[in-house]
Amino acid sequence: MDSSDIGGRIGKKGTFVRIRYRLKTDQGEYVKGDPREGYAHLEFFTGYNQVFPALERRLLGKEKGDQLRVELSPEEAFGPYRYDLVKESSYEEFPEGRALQAGRWVAARNEKTRASYGYYVKEKREDRIVLDFNHPLAGRNLHYDLEILEARAASLEEQKILRPCETGDVGS
Repeated sequence: MDSSDIGGRIGKKGTFVRIRYRLKTDQGEYVKGDPREGYAHLEFFTGYNQVFPALERRLLGKEKGDQLRVELSPEEAFGPYRYDLVKESSYEEFPEGRALQAGRWVAARNEKTRASYGYYVKEKREDRIVLDFNHPLAGRNLHYDLEILEARAASLEEQKILRPCETGDVGS
């Protein structure tokens, strides 16, 4: 760990960070921390892929009490909007589509892989359904207004259990 003596500054790996924040899009839509409801809070350890890498990079070297605005591009957050992730299916191919409502999000699970995913029912036609598998924030800039509430080295107990977040076929 490079954070054994961080002196209250956020280091590259093993710093416990606690922030309060508001997150909104370019359109002014609050995603987290709506002013009517108060700030959202987030805790993470640096160097373990627990937050967007671009957000973590912008926090490096900052310390408790610092307030800042951070903007993430779509490429730094949920990726660009991908038109190839909008799929059309007939009700013969996807009979479950008849029961879905346009304008709603649906959670699904692949029983073979046990992976969960969501999709948006973009449109229903007489014989077809249009589904959007993009993340709801794909293609959008994200704007954080945040304050660092805590920055400290991970304790010995925390260091023993810290593992990077993994993606892909874990455990198969």
